[in-house]
Parts: sequence; structure tokens; C-alpha cells
Amino acid sequence: MRIGSVIVCAITIALAIISCQNPFAPAVIGPSRVVPIVAQTAPDSVLHNFKYAYEHHDLDVYENCLDEQFIFRYIDQDRTGQIEQVEIPRDGPSGDLARTERLFSLFDEITLDTWVPIFDRQEFPQGETWEVWKVYFHLSVKDLNGDYGYEFYEAVGIAEFKFRKSKADNLYRIVFWDDKSSQ
Repeated sequence: MRIGSVIVCAITIALAIISCQNPFAPAVIGPSRVVPIVAQTAPDSVLHNFKYAYEHHDLDVYENCLDEQFIFRYIDQDRTGQIEQVEIPRDGPSGDLARTERLFSLFDEITLDTWVPIFDRQEFPQGETWEVWKVYFHLSVKDLNGDYGYEFYEAVGIAEFKFRKSKADNLYRIVFWDDKSSQ
């Protein structure tokens, strides 16, 4: 009977310790402190996580794909035909993370049906080695629930991504995304 009490006590203590931890919670790492879906040990694994983040509306994984100095650049043509080059920083109320969060909340379905990453070249700014990849993509976003008038948009084009390896954790992240689809 004493052995039974010891076993019950040991199980109770073990359950108490385990219940304080979530075995399904991701480990902590990177800018958003979440481990990426695939370890970002190379630029192609970052692109895998990027695609996953878009298609699963996962802002934490998306944020972990971006370098602290990340810039998104695109060409905007206004209604009068004026063309302007726009650069968006990573953070801030009108930054890329805030815009992507709104994109994820507005559209029920986001797909990157065509997603073809191709290594392009290396660059060497300020003593660092960056890898440059081009991605051919077909993006579609749909409001399936009608919350925003059943909106549906598509974009086909080329994006150029520049990656650098973080000195803090040796993981690659996107430092520059240049949307060349409208050029």
C-alpha cells in the first residue's frame, strides 16, 4: 500500500510539472521568438516559411522570415498614371508587418499556386554576404465569407529577395524584397 501511495504521489508531481508546459508550443527563437516551420539555414528554407506563412495566415512565422532592417519595395501607379517607387519598412503602423496582418485578416484564402525560387547571385554590401533569389509567383487572395464584398485579387510576377545570415542566431532572413511584377 505504501508503494501505491508513492506511485500516485510521483504521478501527481509529474503531471503538475508537465501541465505547466505546453508540449505543442513552438520553441522560442528569432525576432518574434518563434521557431520557423523549417530551420532557416538557407534562403530557400526562408522562402518555404514565407509561403507557409502567407497560405496559413501565420504572422509569427512571417515575422521570423524578416530581418530587423527589412524593406519592401514596389512600384505604384496612381489613378492619374503617375508612377512612384514605394519603400515600406518592416515595423511601424504602416510597416510591412502591420500591412501583412491586415491582409491576413481581410482575406480568408491566400494561395501562392506558382512559387518558383531561383538563386540569382551574391552581393557583398558592407563586408556581408547576401544571397539574391528571384521568385516567380502567382498569388491569389479571396474573401470567401463575404465580409468585404467577396473581393478576389490575383497577381502574377517576379519578386527579388535579398537574404543575409543573422550574426545572433545564424539563421537567414529577408533583408530586402523588391516586387518587380509591375515593372
